[in-house]
Amino acid sequence: MRLALAAISILLVLAGCVSQSSVRSEPVTDSQGGADKRRRAELHTALAGEYYARGNFPVALAETRAAIKDDSSYAAAYNMQALVYMEIREDRNARDSFDRALGLQPNDPEILNNYGWFLCLRDDSKRGLELLQRAASDTQYATPEKAWLSAGLCLRRLGRNAEAEEDMHRAVLIRPDLIGALYNLAVLTYERGALNEAETYLLRYMQLNQAPALDALALGVRIARAKSDKAAEDSYLQQLKRRYPEAPQTRELLDPKQQ
Repeated sequence: MRLALAAISILLVLAGCVSQSSVRSEPVTDSQGGADKRRRAELHTALAGEYYARGNFPVALAETRAAIKDDSSYAAAYNMQALVYMEIREDRNARDSFDRALGLQPNDPEILNNYGWFLCLRDDSKRGLELLQRAASDTQYATPEKAWLSAGLCLRRLGRNAEAEEDMHRAVLIRPDLIGALYNLAVLTYERGALNEAETYLLRYMQLNQAPALDALALGVRIARAKSDKAAEDSYLQQLKRRYPEAPQTRELLDPKQQ
């Protein structure tokens, strides 16, 4: 069960770990005197980010290439390109793009966070954690909670759960509504038997999520059963039956043998 919950936790927050570079996407018109190469690169990178968010990776990749063609010194374009390559599992190209981005901006926390998470997922956790720690410790980073969450997930993959819990707690202290960290903290505290803490984190997650994930509801059932809280158990089971009636986890948890 622990391995299953570990995999679930990573899937729930994978998208929340990465950071796109902040660029505005205002249209450039002739009245502005024409766009210089950097401005065009920024626009293409912003468009790439929008297509990336929609899951249209071929177009996102084309936009990053256009950005780099306009300005090959623009680190954010390489960072975005690396994220696209990462998503389509072209790992060599992703690594090359991350290296180019980091070569241009060695201390950019968004690049450090994204590259660190990539390395953790590709079994180079030692270097990945080093980059994530640098990102999280950067006092100029606008969203350090992402780096702390990434580091926590990386440590969890290594079985270093106490350290993972510590880093995710840091993430929640910075951003109390970070649902990925809240869910993972619920899992981690449940696994170490701290049921009241697990219930608290899960309830905070539920309050922020109008459509709770299957695995979060299943965790709620398990926590409630461990606490012998029949009312909470029935509530989570009703939600599972309503939202995910055909899911194997729902059938398993409704099985009297599992109760």
